[in-house]
Amino acid sequence: MPYINHPQFRKHGLTVLNVTVALLLMLALDPWMEMSKTPFLLFFSAIMVSAWYGGLKSGLLATVLSTILSGFFFIEPKYTLFFDPPNFLRIGLFVFQGFLFSILCEELKTAKRRAQKNLHELRESEERFRAMFDQAAVGIALVGLDGRFLQINRALCEITGYKHEELIQMSFEEITHPNELEIDWEYARRVLAKEISGYSLEKRYICKDGSIVWVNLTSSAVWDANGQAKYAVGIIEDISERQAALHERKRVEAEQQFLVEASTLLASSLDYEITLVNVAKLAVPTLSDWCVVEIFQEDQSSQQIALETADPRKRRILEEIRRRYPPKNGVKDYLQKLEQEKSVFYPQLTESTLAQMAQDKEHLQLLRSLGIRSLMVIPLSSRGQLFGAISFFSAESDHHYELTDLALAEDIARRAATAIDNARLYQETQQSKQAAERAVNRTVQLQRITAALSEALTSQEVADVVVNQGIGALGATSGSIVLLAKEGTTINVVQAIGYPQSLVDAWKSFPITASVPLAETLRTGQAIFIENVESLAAKYPHLADLPDITENRGFACIPLIVEGKTIGGLGLSFATALAFNQEDRGFMFTLGQQCALAIARAQLYEAEKESRAEAETANRIKDEFLAVLSHELRTPLNPILGWAKLLRTRKHDEATVNRALETIERNAKLQTQLVEDLLDVSRILRGKLSLNICAVNLRVTIITAIETVRLAAEAKSIQITTFLSNDIVEVMGDGDRLQQIVWNLISNAVKFTPTGGRVEVRLEKVGLDAQIQVIDTGLGITPEFLPHVFEYFRQADAKTTRVFGGLGLGLAIVHHLVELHGGTVQVESAGKEQGATFTVKLPLLKSTELPSSSPESADLEQSTQDLLLSGVQILLVDDQADVRDLFCFTLEEYGATVKAVASADQALEVLDQSQPDILLSDIGMPVIDGYMLLRQVRQLPPEQGGQIPAIALTAYAGEIDYKQAMAAGFQKHVSKPVDPEDLARAIADILGRHQP
Repeated sequence: MPYINHPQFRKHGLTVLNVTVALLLMLALDPWMEMSKTPFLLFFSAIMVSAWYGGLKSGLLATVLSTILSGFFFIEPKYTLFFDPPNFLRIGLFVFQGFLFSILCEELKTAKRRAQKNLHELRESEERFRAMFDQAAVGIALVGLDGRFLQINRALCEITGYKHEELIQMSFEEITHPNELEIDWEYARRVLAKEISGYSLEKRYICKDGSIVWVNLTSSAVWDANGQAKYAVGIIEDISERQAALHERKRVEAEQQFLVEASTLLASSLDYEITLVNVAKLAVPTLSDWCVVEIFQEDQSSQQIALETADPRKRRILEEIRRRYPPKNGVKDYLQKLEQEKSVFYPQLTESTLAQMAQDKEHLQLLRSLGIRSLMVIPLSSRGQLFGAISFFSAESDHHYELTDLALAEDIARRAATAIDNARLYQETQQSKQAAERAVNRTVQLQRITAALSEALTSQEVADVVVNQGIGALGATSGSIVLLAKEGTTINVVQAIGYPQSLVDAWKSFPITASVPLAETLRTGQAIFIENVESLAAKYPHLADLPDITENRGFACIPLIVEGKTIGGLGLSFATALAFNQEDRGFMFTLGQQCALAIARAQLYEAEKESRAEAETANRIKDEFLAVLSHELRTPLNPILGWAKLLRTRKHDEATVNRALETIERNAKLQTQLVEDLLDVSRILRGKLSLNICAVNLRVTIITAIETVRLAAEAKSIQITTFLSNDIVEVMGDGDRLQQIVWNLISNAVKFTPTGGRVEVRLEKVGLDAQIQVIDTGLGITPEFLPHVFEYFRQADAKTTRVFGGLGLGLAIVHHLVELHGGTVQVESAGKEQGATFTVKLPLLKSTELPSSSPESADLEQSTQDLLLSGVQILLVDDQADVRDLFCFTLEEYGATVKAVASADQALEVLDQSQPDILLSDIGMPVIDGYMLLRQVRQLPPEQGGQIPAIALTAYAGEIDYKQAMAAGFQKHVSKPVDPEDLARAIADILGRHQP
């Protein structure tokens, strides 16, 4: 029968069998051994076997049965259960011994089971630790006291390039840079001496391929119970990118400092020979090991102006080479290249190149003794005139010049050439003693303007100098400086003096296509001189009334050109009509040139200053984020590693083990969430975040999100109240991502709301949008941080003393996801301790707005909507994949055929192959934006799509953006987010396809 196999039956059956066997043996031995004298002899053995096999119950059963049987068969009077008083003590002792042995056996079995369970849990814990060790993102190594690796993980192998079996046979000394072994062992000595508990340092590892990788090593020792060191634990983080960025920043700072000092020297004197000597001294050893400056004469010979070397021995060799081997071979080709304003650049000076330069073997030997590694010869030219050359040599520093060094050297050469040009102009002016007093005065004024321009640091300051001093120098009544905006379609007035205020206000900015002299000067790059009002009226009839307003009779417009590119213009007006002679025009051109160079320099300075500020801000934010990231990732590791080690090294009761496992699981989930946030941000920044579009009921989404955070809210006694519309509120979107949006906002509200606070969630229809609001009574947001709430890696409190954890990524992810759904998200807060309100608006699904008077009318209207764009072929250009998918889906619902591409180049290829009916183009796209695309389209013949109707579909929604779109040739400007039906109607309106 089935119950025979029951464990308890087997145990009790064995007990009965043991007792029976003992009884039979004793009955068999009784005639010879008189068992009445030792009635419990074999029964005690039966109790021992039963208790050892079956535990307490089996032992007790054997004790009872043995007591009854021994008393019945072997204790006088026999065959009865009534005993003499003297036998009670013997029976009692027997029962007590049986009971005690049964208890001891039960305890032994319990201890054995507990030990087996603990051993199993310990093995599981060790397996989890091993998995964490092998899968860690940073390198981890256990190092013996002799420096050899005991254990290493996969990340360390990836950092060093060695295989596991190779690296485990090595010591840390073999991969450490020799220059850092001493400090590494010194730190290890201090740890072993217990002077410090551990250390962290940045060092270099030598990879298997010989390359160098920078790492951050954090190390500490592991001690045994006797306080003796067993081995060291090292955590290795690859910081090569950080070191490269630091090196690059130092290089840029050194270059900027060099440029500032060189510019100061060039502007400090009008004696260009002294200036060039000072520049050569500055270049050694900052940029080169020695520097040579030469000025070319009319007969193509050269005059050495400066020779500076870091090593005096090299100077003697160079002087000997110049004395014994004047330039002969290849001089003409050398000069021709410099006259073309091209640099002679040898990143690595080879033996063959030296052989070509040498005139004989002795010359070659001298050149070799210089040990030249790299060479740059830069022309000193300005306004198309070659003055000379400046040469930079790299030798003993063993530095090989790169393109960045060449760019810096060419910048210095341009500035030096400008200084030479200015100095020569000044010298020529000084030598013209018979020139008219007016010309002398103007030259002096030009120098004053030049000096003032050298001190001007911004475009506004340059414009002030030029307009104020230029008017006085030329006797003008009014003047202005205008600059071309970055997009190249708008002209902005930087400074205007002497004009009526109403005219200044009306012409603060104007398009480059405007029919006015300054705009024409910027378009053509040619100066315009208008000598009288008659000439003005003849050329610009619409400006015939201008002289009556300004009371000016003569006009001049000078282009501001830098490196062949027109960047702005100088406008001057005169009270009387006059003929602009060659001297006047030359002075104006010079003034314009100085102004252009000064503005270009100021723009570079402003750009550098702004870039530096942005870089400093970015570095600060990055450092704060990395500090927070390190803290947030390390913090959960502490309890995980701590409990894992305790479970592995000690025995604990079941409650402690459960608490340890719960702690490990909770902190592991926390790390998982942090990693998921980082992965989401990575997908967003790489444009890889995609949506699964379908109809989503926001009421269900909100309720689900609230349930997720309800436990956290209840833990803080925070009341979550909801006000959800009873209407069906549906949108087109990704249900999981929409739930992520709501969850982030609610969990953020719970996180920053103090205990006992309140969080309110609202859902309602507002116009054609579904509006979700999350309102809390928490800490609030300061006005200073409010504009940065949705930025990546930004936190209002990134200090080490902050109360709330996290990486500052949740709201940035929310902002991006909402925009991908064609919606908007905003935040409002009255300030600190005033709570915050987050408002999300998403376009409603159109089916929720259809009239419900009858199914027939609803079907008819839906059918009409579906046919609104029937047969229309649309070319959609947008670099965001999710935006393309959304608009393709919605426009195809209206019957259109949509061809979606990601760039302007792809759009032009489509136009070359087919003829769509309309073009929808985003504006902000990489390489070629929407404006540039449409200009290229409009240049095509009509039969190739040159006249295709176009709509600017963009998030640039300002008035200036509308004007630019219209000026570029778009028929409509539709700002994102856009309602799909509105977009369909806009397309139908342009194509003349109206609903009946």
